[in-house]
Amino acid sequence: MDSRQHASLPANPVGDLLRGWRIRRAMSQADLAFEAGISIKHLSYVETGKAVGSRDILLQLASALGLSLRDRNALLEAGGFARQYGERDLSAPEVADARRAIDLLLRRHEPFPAIVTDRRWNVMQANSAATRLMTMLLGEERMTRPLNHMRMFLAPDELRPYVVDWPDVAAALLARARHEAMAAPLDLALQSTWRELLKLPDIPTPQLNETDPPGPLCEVRLRKGDISIGLIGAVLTLGTPQDVTLQELRVEMFMPADEGSEALLAELAR
Repeated sequence: MDSRQHASLPANPVGDLLRGWRIRRAMSQADLAFEAGISIKHLSYVETGKAVGSRDILLQLASALGLSLRDRNALLEAGGFARQYGERDLSAPEVADARRAIDLLLRRHEPFPAIVTDRRWNVMQANSAATRLMTMLLGEERMTRPLNHMRMFLAPDELRPYVVDWPDVAAALLARARHEAMAAPLDLALQSTWRELLKLPDIPTPQLNETDPPGPLCEVRLRKGDISIGLIGAVLTLGTPQDVTLQELRVEMFMPADEGSEALLAELAR
């Protein structure tokens, strides 16, 4: 996975970062100070640059704000401290146990589709059921090139022609994508991917309510010729990882929406 790029930081980077995250979470200084276990006065001084937050204070504030590990690293670096959380490639020996757990999860989900995506919704791994289904819909040649989960459903030349309820699916996916993009304003790579999605033809206007997170489930019905499959998708994350890469992985599990779809997926696996 590529490393996240960060936007240029202003003169008071820590204060502006804290204030921005606090406002996006609709927290007052009193709310954040209470959650972090520090005084309102000290938080105010850190936000305005009158005081320098220690490493421990910044980590307390990051925890109270519910920041991702990558954003916690960014806050520490803005404060002049070294990163705390590593970012390893999935092939690294240090993440072998997590990789085995993901492999097992994908295998056990057969004969139903499951994929693993990174923070930009790039497909990093797919089980046999997902590969079979995507190959059947998109063709073998398309499967030789990288896949992006969001683009697959939103682009007119990929899965969109086979999605029966495409407007509803597109609205649900865009709401999720926008929520994730808004939660990581410093991630220039993610922001770039988000803007590329919005440029796709006939994309509906995404929901503007930032306070309501997207629902955990999304139903989609795919049809090609005489084949019709209904799927209910759910997004899983890895517990409480202490590695940036692992925290950003998403396991997309697809369950059959009805008995007919379940039987068809089982038949395709034979």
